[in-house]
Amino acid sequence: MAKRPNPRAIKAARTYTVEEAAIALGVSVGTIRAWVKSGLPLMRSQRPFLILGDSLRTFLEDRTKAAKAPLQSDQLYCLSCKAGRTPMGLLVDCIPQTAKTARLLGLCEVCGGTCNRMISKSKIDDFSQIFCVAIKEGQQA
Repeated sequence: MAKRPNPRAIKAARTYTVEEAAIALGVSVGTIRAWVKSGLPLMRSQRPFLILGDSLRTFLEDRTKAAKAPLQSDQLYCLSCKAGRTPMGLLVDCIPQTAKTARLLGLCEVCGGTCNRMISKSKIDDFSQIFCVAIKEGQQA
C-alpha cells in the first residue's frame, strides 16, 4: 500500500509548480494533476500554473480526514475489506502493545481476514462487555 503524502512537507507561505509539488511530496506529476482535476485549486493567471502551499496542505488534510473510517463500538477494522466489520462470533484477542495501549485482533465475518483495533488498556473492561476477549500476555513490544 502506498504511503500517504505528508502535508507538513509543504511550506504554507510558498507557491509550487506542479513539478515542485510532486517532488516535495514524493509523488508523480500525474498524481498532482489528478488532484487538480479532483478539486485542488490552481493559480491560473499566468504560466506556469502555481499551487498555493496553504491550499495544497488543506487539500491533503481534507483528503486524509475523508479517508478515515470511524468504527462502531462493536467493530474492528478489516485490513482486507478496508472497512469496519464485526469480528466472527464477537471473539477477539487482546495483545498488549505498549504500557498504555493494546490491540484487539479478530477475524472478519465477511471475508475471514484479519481485523484489528488499537485501544487504550484502560478501556479493556468496556470492550470486554461487547466482545469475548482473550488477553494474550507476554507479547508486549
